[in-house]
Amino acid sequence: MKYFAILAFALTLGACVTTKPVKEAPFTVDPTSPRILAGLIEAQFDKIVNLAGLRTVKITVDYYPIEDAVCLQYRLDLMTYYVFFDKEGREAYLKALKQYKEDYENKALKTRGSKSTRRQYGNIEIYLIWQAFSFTMRSRANTLVDFGYDIKVVSDNRASFFTLYRREAIYRDINASEQERRTAANEPMYFTRTQADELAALFDQDYLKALTPDKIKMRSDNMLDTY
Repeated sequence: MKYFAILAFALTLGACVTTKPVKEAPFTVDPTSPRILAGLIEAQFDKIVNLAGLRTVKITVDYYPIEDAVCLQYRLDLMTYYVFFDKEGREAYLKALKQYKEDYENKALKTRGSKSTRRQYGNIEIYLIWQAFSFTMRSRANTLVDFGYDIKVVSDNRASFFTLYRREAIYRDINASEQERRTAANEPMYFTRTQADELAALFDQDYLKALTPDKIKMRSDNMLDTY
């Protein structure tokens, strides 16, 4: 009887171990990996004083085929940002943009933007790198980007923008003191429908594959554990 009790306990313990979910590693990108220029786009950002309106910033879009990641690189207020989207993130962007355009055409958008409208179409995890100058240390962290829309006043007219709202990211240097940390503050990015469509075209998986040289494709395939 004692033997059966021990056996039952062992089976129960084994069942608990096998059903425990495995935590996936966070999405990251090696900034020294091969990259390919996918294109150039523009987006709007808040000016330093929000009441002063919007400013247009040029964004370089690079593709990292080894990690299958797309990076939005731009410089803002003496800081350079590298915002990386994996395939899941790009698909979420395309889905959110499609819903936004439908709501726009159907006059279903609210007349005033808010925190809820900027989170209207869900969110996705991205990988962020930021640094002040090329010779300074890079800060990096995973954070969320919300998809939604906002209403801004431009030239005395209300205008609707598709938005990517990057939430605060915090980097702690393991070699520094416990109190030392670097923060990238919350930051919205505003797109007209035309600008959002231009980024969507650069997120297209077939387009990205066509950019990738065969030698890099072979390198990516060799890194896979095929089964």
